[in-house]
Amino acid sequence: MAEIKRRAVTDAQKQFRRQEILDGARAHFAQVGYENFSMNQLAKRLGIVKGTLYLYFPTKESIILALYGRALEAWSEALKTELRDGLPDPVFIAHFYDLAMADPVLVPILIRLEHVIEHNVSIELLIHSKRHFKACLDSIAEGAHCALALSRQQTDDLIMSLGVLLAGATHSDQGPALANEDLPDDVRTIFASLSSREVFSRNAARILAGIRAAG
Repeated sequence: MAEIKRRAVTDAQKQFRRQEILDGARAHFAQVGYENFSMNQLAKRLGIVKGTLYLYFPTKESIILALYGRALEAWSEALKTELRDGLPDPVFIAHFYDLAMADPVLVPILIRLEHVIEHNVSIELLIHSKRHFKACLDSIAEGAHCALALSRQQTDDLIMSLGVLLAGATHSDQGPALANEDLPDDVRTIFASLSSREVFSRNAARILAGIRAAG
C-alpha cells in the first residue's frame, strides 16, 4: 500500500497528489470494475483518509470521469501512431477497435458514461469532459484524413460516428458469459454475430463506405 503522509501545500504538490490519486484509482478500477469501485477502498489503497479524496474529487463519478479523460487521451495517441498514408480501411477499423478494447478502463467507463456517470458530476466537469472528448477525436481526424485519403470534413464525420458506434457496440458484450455453455450451433452463431467486434467492424465498414460514396 502506498503511503501519503504529508498534506499537499504547493500547487506542484497538489498536482502530484491528484495524479497519485488517479494512478491508484485506475489500478483499483481495473481490478474491481465500476460497480465495486469504492472511495473507502481507494483511500485505503492509497494510505489516506477518505476526506483527502474529496478535496480533489467531490464524487466517485468525478474520479471515474477523470480516468476516462486520461484513457481517452492515451487511446487517441496510440491510434495516431498507427496512421500512415494508404492505410487500408479494414486495418484502420481494427486499430480503432482493438486499441480501445485493450484498455481495461476506457470501454467499461464509456458504456456507462451517458446513462450513469455524467448524471453525477457538476456541469463544469461535464462541459470540460465533452470538450476533451472532441479534442481527442479532432486530433485523430487530423492524422487520419491523409491516411484514409478523405477530406478533413469527411474524417471528422467518420471519427465522431465511429466513437458513437464503439459506445453502442460494446453494450452487446454485457450479456451473460456463455463461452463454456453447450449451446446449439445456430444460437452460438447468433451470439458470435452480436459480439462487439462483429457489430463494430461490420457497421464501421458501412459508415466508411458511405462517407466515401457521398464524396
